[in-house]
Amino acid sequence: MKTIIGFAMLVGLMICPSQRPLLAQACQDEEEMVKTSLKDLTDLVDAVKKENVMDFQNHYHQKSYLSKATFLVSVVGGLLDCLEKAGHESTATKEQVESYKAKHQAYAKLKSKVDQEKNAVKSTEDPKNAKALIEKSNLST
Repeated sequence: MKTIIGFAMLVGLMICPSQRPLLAQACQDEEEMVKTSLKDLTDLVDAVKKENVMDFQNHYHQKSYLSKATFLVSVVGGLLDCLEKAGHESTATKEQVESYKAKHQAYAKLKSKVDQEKNAVKSTEDPKNAKALIEKSNLST
């Protein structure tokens, strides 16, 4: 009986501390997704800068930009949720909480900027104006 109780306590102790690294790892995974999605969007912006309006229309780059920007906003939202949860984690150190808050602020600003630019491009009917708006896009974290 004592062996079973001891084993159960040992397993419980092994599982509880592992939740903290899992949350940190999840936030790292979310952050990598954001970086990859941001790179995809900036690569598209670079491609748009190199083409004329006719190619811009033929390659459906306005729709592509809107899709990639919408996905990026969604992924950044997931990262913000993760960082918020990690910041409220009782086992997080003061330095970790400050780091999560700083990242949260930076990514919230990125999300807002991408969302504003996306809405501006979405509301534009003229391909020439949409191309110009996309070319002005300056996304960085």
